Amino acid sequence: MTWQLASHQWPGSAQAIQTSSESVLNQVNGVMDSAINNVKAIENKVAFARHPLSNDAESLLANRLQLEALLVQGQILCVHPYQHQVGSKNDNGDHLSAPVAVQTLANKLIDVQDDYLPAGDLFVQGIMIAEKNMNDFALHCQQLCNVLPIPELGLVARRCNQALGQAQSKLIKPLPIVQPRFKPLAPINVDPLRQVLQYQGGQVAQLESIAGDKQTPVQKLQAVAGKRNAQLTTWHDALNQLKNSNVSIYQFSATGNASVISTRLAQSSMPGHDHTYTFAALFISTSPLTFLLELFA
Repeated sequence: MTWQLASHQWPGSAQAIQTSSESVLNQVNGVMDSAINNVKAIENKVAFARHPLSNDAESLLANRLQLEALLVQGQILCVHPYQHQVGSKNDNGDHLSAPVAVQTLANKLIDVQDDYLPAGDLFVQGIMIAEKNMNDFALHCQQLCNVLPIPELGLVARRCNQALGQAQSKLIKPLPIVQPRFKPLAPINVDPLRQVLQYQGGQVAQLESIAGDKQTPVQKLQAVAGKRNAQLTTWHDALNQLKNSNVSIYQFSATGNASVISTRLAQSSMPGHDHTYTFAALFISTSPLTFLLELFA
């Protein structure tokens, strides 16, 4: 086969899709105008009232401000066995005892070389998981991460589970993968096909929406009401599940400047050195940490 001179032209396959789609879509404006005119004709005969709970809901809109007030600005300082120059490593894995973790946090609060050292009057809420074996440590880290998704805590949970898995299969050596690697299956979206999918895909989506319009307005309202009730039930159950979490941790609360809190932290009582698997974190803010203080009361 020889190379032949060719010029750009719009694909007939794409034009056929557009022509067939617009045979229906071009009539949408006229149909909508007709429907609006029909509604206007009976506007004076039908009472369109607000939702019966609208006034009650409007009086509670301040809840949004109260909720946002719980999301204070601050810093999270974490220590765990897998941090460089914090944890220790031996033949049995990575370790960090509870007293070392607390002393590390106390020392960091007086590290004047750190440009981001918090200043002024501070509110501090500390949490700590201290266990004697990795199985309990991994379990409790994952449970706490489900309630407080701190990135460092998620990392610790994954590293623990990875270490536990390696301990069970460390004698198995998998075969190396041959290079190069296959990429996952994905649509071959190359211009101008990407733009075709964007615009004509929108037209097809409108066709699908119109074709799916098989319910009367009353049936649609019933469906919307059902979805709202289901969603409210889901939110209610999810909140209650968070409330019923059985996470057990050690907690520490203090106020003052960084130096004062460092001293109080160093003098605090804590589990002993036999708790060799420890994750500890300090939530530090210049605003009261009301939600965390109540969460770990």
